[in-house]
Amino acid sequence: MIILIASHILILLNLQFTAWPEMLSFPYMIDKGFVIYKDFHHVYQPLLTYLLLGTYKLFGFNILTLKTFTYVLIALIDFVLFIVVKKLTKNNRIAILSLFVYIFLQPVFDGNMLWYDVAVILPALLSLYFVESSLFLSGFFVAIAFLTKQQAVLLGIPIFIYLLIKKEKLKSILKFIYGCITPVVFLGILLLKFNLISDYLFWTFEFPLIHLPKIEGYAIAPNTKEIGILMLMILTVVVGFVTNYKKIRPIFYVLSFSLAFLILSAFPRFSLFHLQPALAVFIVLIGYLFNLGNEESTTSRSRFLLTSDFIRFWSDKYFVLLLIPILYLWKGVILNPVKETRFYSQSDVNMGIEIKKTVGNEKVYFLGPSSINYVLSNTVSLKPWIENYVWHFEIPKLQESVIAGWRDNPPTFIYWSRPKEGNWYDLATYQPEKIVEYIRQNYMKIDEYHDIEIWRKK
Repeated sequence: MIILIASHILILLNLQFTAWPEMLSFPYMIDKGFVIYKDFHHVYQPLLTYLLLGTYKLFGFNILTLKTFTYVLIALIDFVLFIVVKKLTKNNRIAILSLFVYIFLQPVFDGNMLWYDVAVILPALLSLYFVESSLFLSGFFVAIAFLTKQQAVLLGIPIFIYLLIKKEKLKSILKFIYGCITPVVFLGILLLKFNLISDYLFWTFEFPLIHLPKIEGYAIAPNTKEIGILMLMILTVVVGFVTNYKKIRPIFYVLSFSLAFLILSAFPRFSLFHLQPALAVFIVLIGYLFNLGNEESTTSRSRFLLTSDFIRFWSDKYFVLLLIPILYLWKGVILNPVKETRFYSQSDVNMGIEIKKTVGNEKVYFLGPSSINYVLSNTVSLKPWIENYVWHFEIPKLQESVIAGWRDNPPTFIYWSRPKEGNWYDLATYQPEKIVEYIRQNYMKIDEYHDIEIWRKK
């Protein structure tokens, strides 16, 4: 197992790492005195951001810290996935094989990054691990997953239904509920203390549930390849169920519905990395199905993996052959050379240096360039800070709110990316009309840096 986990990290180290700007800029802004939800757009739950903040304060706001945090988290996910499968199957070999398959699928599901979906995996797996042994801890880790990303609350539904179907005593169900409530109470205390209830509810619930669905260009449907991947995952589970339905235990339904809810949570802005939690549960489910009906035969075997007896044992589980087309995704990875860290390349670092030379200690706003430039240049924005996303600035009164903040305490410099051709709502094309009008009236262009214009307050 240790060799497999080390191999996983080694594989990831040789692939392109994506340093999403928010994974640095959100904790950075808090460190600079910005209040979460109130002073900047934070559309997720706060747990991951504050864990990162504590890590950066210890080791510095840099790419090495982010990568180390990410790979330690992924190593923990590998370990917990192994022990979950081992607990379900009581079979060390199947747990090893499941981890092996996960390690080869996780990178090609765009897993070489830290994002809220990746951070959700660990508490989600721990919740499933404890569902048959400690209902309080199972509920507790559902809440931790929720405090990482709000869609993870869906994990509690299949577990709760499972408890009702099992006709668990009310006392047992209450243990699960108490586990779910306990971490959320601390969040409520924090929000009340800093008077953030309304801001929190807006950014984490009203904004994604009411406003985002109305914004053109936000939703992204899966492409043909991604639809094929989803179909293969579903078909693998269905075939595994059909060939083993007489041996199914209730835990299968918890895993299956958890998988279904996690797949749904990857929408409406679909991407493979949003499927990372679903992938982990999928591997657990396949390991469980793979083991059904073989407990006695496997425990009696003493020979190692490459024996004819072992080959015959695995060959009757033909449904896992459906995984082979998914593994074909490695073709695209192998053919692409190792690239610089996305969003944190040498050119990004150089730009941060140039920004610092120009801006000094003055406030700056980036209309187009990513927020990672605040970290790289050690500068800050105005309050409220809203990034140039169409799904932010097209929300009623958001542009007016930013302009009101600029009137009281304007940024001295604006770094403004030239818009590219495309749909008006595309990230590289979108221009917030009222913000742009205010800049043209109150700022003047003083310089250029590649395709970025530098404007200074008049």
